[in-house]
Amino acid sequence: MKQHNLLLMLAVIVLVTSAAFADAQTTTGTISKVTVYRGQALVTRTLDVDLPAGTSELIVTNLPAKIVPESLYAQASGDIKVLSVRFRERAVREDTREEVKKLDAQIEEAKRKLKHATKERENATDLWNKFKDLWKMAIDGANVDLNRSVMQSEQIESYTKYLESKSLEWNQKILELQDTEADLTKELELLTRKRKELDAGHSRTEREAVVFVSSKTGNLATIELSYLVNGANWNPQYNLRANPKESDVLIEYNAVVNQTSGEDWDGIALSLSTAEPTMVSAPPVLDPMLVSLSAPQPTQQAEQQAFVQLENVRRQLQSRRANIKKGIAANVDLNELAISNQAFVLQAGGVQVKEFQKQLAVVARKEGVSVTYNLPGKLSLPSRSDQQLVTIASLSTKADFTLIATPILTDYVYLQAELLNDSDTILLPGKASVFRNGEFVGNSQLPLVTIGEKLTAGFGIDSQVQVTHELEDKKTRIQGGNRIDTYNYSIALSNYKNTAVELQLLDRLGYTEDSSIKIDLVKTEPQLSEDSEYLRTARKKGILRWDLNLQPNTVDEDATIVKYSFTMEYDKNMRIQARRK
Repeated sequence: MKQHNLLLMLAVIVLVTSAAFADAQTTTGTISKVTVYRGQALVTRTLDVDLPAGTSELIVTNLPAKIVPESLYAQASGDIKVLSVRFRERAVREDTREEVKKLDAQIEEAKRKLKHATKERENATDLWNKFKDLWKMAIDGANVDLNRSVMQSEQIESYTKYLESKSLEWNQKILELQDTEADLTKELELLTRKRKELDAGHSRTEREAVVFVSSKTGNLATIELSYLVNGANWNPQYNLRANPKESDVLIEYNAVVNQTSGEDWDGIALSLSTAEPTMVSAPPVLDPMLVSLSAPQPTQQAEQQAFVQLENVRRQLQSRRANIKKGIAANVDLNELAISNQAFVLQAGGVQVKEFQKQLAVVARKEGVSVTYNLPGKLSLPSRSDQQLVTIASLSTKADFTLIATPILTDYVYLQAELLNDSDTILLPGKASVFRNGEFVGNSQLPLVTIGEKLTAGFGIDSQVQVTHELEDKKTRIQGGNRIDTYNYSIALSNYKNTAVELQLLDRLGYTEDSSIKIDLVKTEPQLSEDSEYLRTARKKGILRWDLNLQPNTVDEDATIVKYSFTMEYDKNMRIQARRK
């Protein structure tokens, strides 16, 4: 009796299992939306299915080769409940018999044609060799007849031309046969390679998601299946178009997208994000840090270690984020990275620590901003190695234009604009192509610009404003044990425009942290800028700035002249050293 019941239960299980597999619906779904991150993308497929009441099995096929299997998840609305989602791979054997037969026939035909072409070329070459021998004999005989006055020179010339024409015909025919032979050889190699590929690739891997869902009532349902894929990336790219007459700049914010995930994204809602798709819910565990004493390092070695540590700030931050994606498994790596940074802080001097923290803050600002852009409309991005350009936003903003002259560095005068990002779009760091009045003037690099933040951008050289920088004289006198050098400089600015222009002129004195050197700006005509930010920062470092208004057509004798003098006082037995700070 027990045996009978056991057999009955097994039969029921088999029937139920068979029914479940028989009822499994197979679909590829439709890729409806994609969020591209840095290095990965989150793909969502929409599955429109007719579900019966109870439990159903859905098989989603044609998943891409670069899928991240552990990232698979499904969502449903209404009374539909997702019970489980799993990933599987199956080797699918392909029936290539007809294709193999077709290729074999093509290979045999190519071999036959190649054999005939080779034979024909060999025969033509033999005939050509015989023709050359007969040609030599004919010419020798004709020369003898000419010497005996049997043939006239005109006859010899006509005979020679005939032989030359025949020679050209033979050469042309042999070349054509060689080309035919080469083409047939390439064709045969291609067919043979295809035949080998068929032998090697008679099976392929099918990647599928198996989704179990339950429905109380049974009805048409929409289920979203999402997964991460590798091989996707994007970078910001800008066009800055300046119109100085209208005092505005058009910022065309684009994204260069590259996706080689193995599946095409057709008619999708595309989002671009700088967030990290970690798929990890648990925070890392902080381990204790044990400290002990060791002998101090030599000064040079310590400085070198500090330099290396500063150079590795960005790499460590990126490594830390990469490890965060691994979740609990990365606890050791994360703690080791953190201890490395903390050990540097404990060992380094105060100045080095401040510089390290400053660099870390800069990197964190650039890398730590999480932004998502939802692009309008439907876009298509095929899986290919080419970069594809999409538009994120087009922003028109008012700009304050001014000319910048730094004659100690260059004779060129540059147009510069100060913009305010008054949009609701954060501008990420990226390359920018710069245009002025519709003409390309150069490339630039845009920094991170948050909402409400100002941006300074250059718009190329303005050749209608020119500047010259001249040392008028240098005088030296000795006072006690000190040497006093007096420098007198003159700067001339010429405006060839028919309109007045605003110009910011920059120059510099040396500045010192050595109390034994005294540097004084004696006089300047006109006065330096009264901008509070300049006076608080750059002026203290020896930078000179004049905010000027150049009147129209002020050139030659009418050019705007700026003069200034300064003195340097120091020990007469010493000499001045200068370096970039």
